[in-house]
Amino acid sequence: MNLRRVGILFMKDLIYGSRNIIFVIAIILPLVLSLVLGLLFGTIFSEKPKLGITDASSSQLATELGASDFMIVERYDSQDGLMAALETGAVEIGLALPANFDADLLSGATTDVTLYIWGQSLVKNRTIILAAVTEELVNLTGRETPIAIDAVLVGDRASLSWQQRLLPLIVLMSVMIGGIMVPAISMVEEKQARTLRALTVTPMSMGEVFLTKGLMGVLLSVFSGVAILTLNGGWGPSPALLLVVLALGGTLAAAFGVLLGSRVKDIHTLFAVIKAMGILLYAPGLIALFPDSIPQWIARLFPTYYVMQPVMDISQRGAGLGDIAFDVIILAVITAALIAALGVTADRLQVQEA
Repeated sequence: MNLRRVGILFMKDLIYGSRNIIFVIAIILPLVLSLVLGLLFGTIFSEKPKLGITDASSSQLATELGASDFMIVERYDSQDGLMAALETGAVEIGLALPANFDADLLSGATTDVTLYIWGQSLVKNRTIILAAVTEELVNLTGRETPIAIDAVLVGDRASLSWQQRLLPLIVLMSVMIGGIMVPAISMVEEKQARTLRALTVTPMSMGEVFLTKGLMGVLLSVFSGVAILTLNGGWGPSPALLLVVLALGGTLAAAFGVLLGSRVKDIHTLFAVIKAMGILLYAPGLIALFPDSIPQWIARLFPTYYVMQPVMDISQRGAGLGDIAFDVIILAVITAALIAALGVTADRLQVQEA
């Protein structure tokens, strides 16, 4: 493996391949879809956590929280009004302050406060609101608070908003489109222009050609995934782990793209095959659109599930390596199998084109 030859061919592909309309679409399409999603559901210009409060005695805590500029605070006249807002997602956390709350707080008496948490709220928003409430309680008392806070989850976790339902599909598309399409098209064009055969009479091996095409796919895949997660505020608490999973997913997509491009004869056949396989590639994201109607275990039957699900678990639910280890191992095994198939194909194609 000669890295210098790989680097030269990679730069050639980067310079000339970036002029291809498919290269541009692979980058632009997921971003456009994400922007449309954010505009439709109000997530691009409204990132602040939303807190709802019922206050039976004009508490100073409610006043201080309402003055915060990093979250949106709505007041409700009754607990029923607060619960109705939570059920529809108008607020993410509800705080019910009892009568004589301030007096009990300052007297040192043990006081119970109930926090109602919307089941679809993001972990980061819950953390921000809970930290703000705790900080204001400490500020009001001047000491460690004697309050016991009960967190009550409101709303079914499976009853997801359309934004949360669509995001897995968009993430999956962003990782797959560039990772598969660009290396596959590049391979087919090399064969049609007979430049692939010309490469075989140079010291460059077919394995090095495959590696070059695959690198382009991995970089595009990771770039698109990073852009989508950035636009949707989906990095979560473990960005390094998320990048590792995106890189694995990009490698799977690129390996499949190179393998596909090495086996089809022309662009028309390639597009027909990719179109026919679209439902298989994006099935996990489509299944996630209907969590109440379609059993979610079906998504596990598709290889791309093991790209999409770990990304969503890390970004939306704050999962760690231990939580996603099983899915990541399966993703690594599938990727390794595709790379092994590429090795066999490279040897066969080397002989065929020689």
